[in-house]
Amino acid sequence: IKDGDNRMKNKLAITAIETAPAGSPLLLRGDLVQAIHEATALGYDAVEIHVVDAATFPLADFLAACRQEGITVSAIVTGQIFTRRKLCITSADEVNRDAAMREVYSYIDLAAALNATDGIVIGWIKGNCPGSNQKAYYDLLAEQLRLLGTYAASKKQRILVEVINRYETNVFNTASELVTFLDEYRLENVFIHMDTFHMNIDEADMAKALRTAGRRLGYMHFADSNREYPGAGHIDYVPIMLALKEIGYSGALSVECIPAPDYKTAAYSAKKYLDSFLNDQL
Repeated sequence: IKDGDNRMKNKLAITAIETAPAGSPLLLRGDLVQAIHEATALGYDAVEIHVVDAATFPLADFLAACRQEGITVSAIVTGQIFTRRKLCITSADEVNRDAAMREVYSYIDLAAALNATDGIVIGWIKGNCPGSNQKAYYDLLAEQLRLLGTYAASKKQRILVEVINRYETNVFNTASELVTFLDEYRLENVFIHMDTFHMNIDEADMAKALRTAGRRLGYMHFADSNREYPGAGHIDYVPIMLALKEIGYSGALSVECIPAPDYKTAAYSAKKYLDSFLNDQL
């Protein structure tokens, strides 16, 4: 990509979590404060954090480490609320549903305290659409996202709804599906989160999908077709990066890939590959 001084200036983010299964697409594992120092050592500008419980997050120590290293938080991901705590914002159980919403509100508060640059990711926690009464599901989801979007705006944060492949969820498998939903319900401060791994499964044209998201695109995950680091599979990233540049995407490029062959090699390789676009050195 050659464009003189008009180079892409996106920050590179790396994922961090305290504990995760071996095959999970998360690179930094262990103490989250230490992850800040390690992210800096690996050459990243930002961290994306996957939090189990916002109430026990080591806020003061984490902020001190961020200041020391000059690093930012790109996004906070809510997946652990669903996978570990089994809470869902569209649950048929009102107690479960309300608990899930309280947790997301606390994540928004945490994102604000951390000055997250991109927002709060809503992925699996939105649940699946039941085979019957689909309108009721989408009506409920829209209402929950409206509440979250309004609260996030009051904290100068954004809600990022992830488009996930059809093998993992039956809700929003493509950018166009999510755009249609956002238009129909006229949701404010709710943005689209795309992931190249998921896109490679369900999008016929990945660059076109990004253009469809357009100004609503709020966040990007990067992993290759095999979910290893970008450049390790068969995805063609040139049209993807050109589309991101065309639509003026200014958010983080967050590496969410499996730690293969090991997390350091994956992190270094991903950074080198993505830097080739940011530095116009294709």
